[in-house]
Amino acid sequence: LRQAGFRVEVDARGERMNAKIRHAQLQKIPYMLVAGDREAEAGTVAVRVRTGEDLGAVSLTDFIDRIKEERETKSLLP
Repeated sequence: LRQAGFRVEVDARGERMNAKIRHAQLQKIPYMLVAGDREAEAGTVAVRVRTGEDLGAVSLTDFIDRIKEERETKSLLP
């Protein structure tokens, strides 16, 4: 993601996942990606939108293409 020109923050705190998601929502981070063992094995990331919508497992390449298009068309999330 950084190589594609996007700001990235990794939350490696020992908190529960729900606490990390809540923190990201309060910080108004548009997308939260989860990359655990299952996702790494499948070559995907689990994507959640700031609004709470769960987009499910998406290949990292597809996700990067999606947010590049959003950036280019300025169709960013509210």
